[in-house]
Amino acid sequence: MRNNPCKTELKVARSQRNRLRTIAKNLAEMSCEWDGLSGWLETESERLAEQVEQHLVALEEQIREWADGMGDPKDE
Repeated sequence: MRNNPCKTELKVARSQRNRLRTIAKNLAEMSCEWDGLSGWLETESERLAEQVEQHLVALEEQIREWADGMGDPKDE
């Protein structure tokens, strides 16, 4: 990692990955709290959690590429 040209991007991405995992967990918990109270809010919270999970998948892929030294972030 010391010579990786993407080390700054990796640091930011890994930090955000951890924060996004927490957000997804919190949204799932929030969705459960709406169970039996508001179907719409329960569904919307679930949808947000799913979108965060999709973003996490894309972020994980990007992290792998940067960790392998592929994909110069300056070209994006």
